[in-house]
Amino acid sequence: MDAYAAHLAKVNEVQDVVATDDICNAQGQILVKKGSRINPQMVDKITRFKLLKPLEHSVVIENEFDSATLLECFSVYLNSNPSTAFIAERFTDKTELKKLCEDFCQFTLLRQKLTVLSLLMPNVFEQAMFCAWLGTILIKQLPTNMLDTRDFFFAALCHDIGMVHINGAILDKPGALTLDEWKQIQSHPIIGFNIVKETPNISSTVGKAILEHHENLDGTGYPRGRLGSMLGHEGQLLNLLDSVNAIYNKHFKPHNRSMRQLIPIVQMNQHSRFGLATKYLILLLRELPDEGQHGIPPDLADDVIATVKERNAYIAKCVDISADIANAIGFRHDDPKLSSLQNAVIHITMSIAQSGIINNAYIRWLDQIQAHKLVHAYREVEEAYLMMQEIIYHIDKLKRQLRLFLEKNLLNGLTDTLSNGLTQLDEVNLPRVDQNLAKIWMFNV
Repeated sequence: MDAYAAHLAKVNEVQDVVATDDICNAQGQILVKKGSRINPQMVDKITRFKLLKPLEHSVVIENEFDSATLLECFSVYLNSNPSTAFIAERFTDKTELKKLCEDFCQFTLLRQKLTVLSLLMPNVFEQAMFCAWLGTILIKQLPTNMLDTRDFFFAALCHDIGMVHINGAILDKPGALTLDEWKQIQSHPIIGFNIVKETPNISSTVGKAILEHHENLDGTGYPRGRLGSMLGHEGQLLNLLDSVNAIYNKHFKPHNRSMRQLIPIVQMNQHSRFGLATKYLILLLRELPDEGQHGIPPDLADDVIATVKERNAYIAKCVDISADIANAIGFRHDDPKLSSLQNAVIHITMSIAQSGIINNAYIRWLDQIQAHKLVHAYREVEEAYLMMQEIIYHIDKLKRQLRLFLEKNLLNGLTDTLSNGLTQLDEVNLPRVDQNLAKIWMFNV
């Protein structure tokens, strides 16, 4: 509550936050009088005591979201980017979106939290809109009754409202987080779940999706590290869209790349995300115009291809080592952490098999492109590099999982074998990208 009070005081700098009742401590003593604005001085009073009732039930925010303003936020956001505008124009049911916004805004508490999120963390709010909007489109492609559109829309809008209860100093910290700070960040799904759980007349599916939106199918997510069989479809669709939007905003949008160019990365995650939804997401992204452009300057093409070949060799070595690790683990189902390690190796292996880019035939194809200056194939080289980067991400993730497992388990025959496998992976050096290639967008992904 301390953090939420401080966030409300910050909101009060741009929109009035007013006490609708006397705010009292647990003994009934008045701390803040009805009609007072919540400012930093009030926060000092509020946070020193346990309150008679939660603060959010005793305040109102000026110009808080209503259905019209929320719908307008969607319109502005979707039209701010050519990719979202294109998909929205062709696939968004505007009548349905209007009705969903009206239904959501009936929940006063959720409306308040979303208002605070939009004012203090606009990027997080935009991500919530992206998930809610695109999710409603994808749900129509999935088997009937697999997901409920209304429940998913509510969960998507609210999946990060737990953030408004986390210390702003942690959220805004420029450097690396401490373990305790990271644990606080990881608590936001639980906070969001508890907020929704206490909201009358809302489906339990909404809370479950919020709680699970950072859980991964392989058991490596948080806050509970659940495996895929334990997870609901709504949370997994949120997990997929949340990660896709984060990747796009961080690596593609700054270089003015279309969302269509996310396809190679999405393809490489069909086995670690919600597979059926991933399939339909790829089909949807393919509806975007294929601009056919590539970012490889002809004078640097040889250097780019050489770098791709080096990445290819690095991955091939790591995959051989990972196969030995998988053999050492075997098919065990009594230990979720071992199952998680096994799933990580399976994902890497299946993604590589599906991509067809880690083999001698692919190297020969690169040789042809290089020898004959096949400019029309440079776009495919870009896509292959993006796929490789995603495989490398999962190799790094496997190494982190191995370290965590070894830290928490006593030395025995298996842990010794896994330790040797980790050492071998660490000894394979990832080739560096030459400085002269740093200006090419794909090397910043």
